[in-house]
Amino acid sequence: MSIKLSRDNFNFRFKQYEGMYFHCTINEGNEVIRYKITKDKGGVELKEFGNTHIKENNMLYIPQIEAYIDLKSIK
Repeated sequence: MSIKLSRDNFNFRFKQYEGMYFHCTINEGNEVIRYKITKDKGGVELKEFGNTHIKENNMLYIPQIEAYIDLKSIK
């Protein structure tokens, strides 16, 4: 999954992430989700990386931008 981070679509406070891309792979049965935030859509120019997990109601938390992504709305 690859999502462009836009303040129009996500409520986050850190302007330096505006226009960057969030990449992750979600595997059923695995609680830990590895992700990276990149400057480009292809995922080459790395900005940040880490681990997160899915909260109840299919909400994926991104710690760097302190925002939740509703997985139902992007699938």
